Amino acid sequence: MARPIVMPSLGMFTAEGTLTAWLCSNGAHVAAGDPVAEVTTEKTTQELVAPGAGIVHQIAAAGANLPVQGLIGYIIAEGEAPPTTAPMSATPPTAQSSAIPALQAPNPAARPSTVGGEVRASPIARRLSAENGIDLSTLTGTGPGGRIVEADVLAAVARSAVAPSAGPPPDARKVRERIAIQGIRRTIGERLRSSLATAASVSLTREVDADVLVAVRARLGERIGASVPYDALFIKLLATALRERPELNAVIENDAILVLENIHVGFAVAVPGALLVPVVHDADTRPLSEIVGAIGALSERARSNQLRPEDVGGGTITITNLGHFGIDGFTPIINPPQSAILGIGRILARPVVRGGQLVAGQTCILSLTFDHRVVDGVPAAQLLEVIARLMNDEVFLDALA
Repeated sequence: MARPIVMPSLGMFTAEGTLTAWLCSNGAHVAAGDPVAEVTTEKTTQELVAPGAGIVHQIAAAGANLPVQGLIGYIIAEGEAPPTTAPMSATPPTAQSSAIPALQAPNPAARPSTVGGEVRASPIARRLSAENGIDLSTLTGTGPGGRIVEADVLAAVARSAVAPSAGPPPDARKVRERIAIQGIRRTIGERLRSSLATAASVSLTREVDADVLVAVRARLGERIGASVPYDALFIKLLATALRERPELNAVIENDAILVLENIHVGFAVAVPGALLVPVVHDADTRPLSEIVGAIGALSERARSNQLRPEDVGGGTITITNLGHFGIDGFTPIINPPQSAILGIGRILARPVVRGGQLVAGQTCILSLTFDHRVVDGVPAAQLLEVIARLMNDEVFLDALA
């Protein structure tokens, strides 16, 4: 059976990507795991591997822009006819070039940036030119073979910003730095607006005792032989709670709510200029030691720009932890098409009343943002209640190691 090769999502707010190059010819025989194509999503470049052994059947052409999950090609069996399904809409990169008056005269002595009438430019250069109104045909490429690269477009943007000025009035603002909203920042902004516009987002906030969690965490680290990050504990807590209250392990599809069986918890990782969400699959059934190892490996791959499509795919719910940065509570935004996200604030010694006495106790503020189209407030509150109960269940926590 034909196995599709699709454009992956390599970020929390990725909407599209570019097929940079095919790494094998059409009709080539490949084994499972062999590199077949290179794609660029925002500023992340990733090799796609064959999902199985077979023959490469190319659908999209190198340089095409496709939405996430857009069809790139197939791996088909020997003698099998390729599917007749048409690929998802792909925009050729030349369509992104804007017909803006020339900002730079081409240098006749430089190597040409066009071949057969098509401008040769990297995917990032094309995106930057479209966002800044730069006509690629007016630029001289400095990349291999005269290809227009990111630096060429940035230089043109800088030149266009230098213009005679009469000078600001005495009370004008003094701008320290002007940062264009472009690339992944533009994509994140668009996806955030889309999430807020589509989902009926509601946030519930609860302060939870964390003395037991803090104490048991130290013991678990000794048994596992490694430091246990709080992200690992909250992934396990959330996944276990969803087994008891599964309503928010769901997506909306074609006017139907699909409550999902598998629990795959994503966790937000901040990298320069972007936010990535690797996924710990089947977090409810995996031992804590495996989750600790998975978080370490996935975080390292995220920060070194080596995440694979399977590392970020399939998430059913997400956690985001700003407690490391001294944040007590916040309102996270749902990662579509999921239905909920759990925000985790810092664990801190705060004044609490216990047994009628005011004492210092470790507490943590949890914020659950959920899609009100999927559930009402009570099931969401009940999910938070289960998480709070498990955080203070010493027997349950001790058994995680």
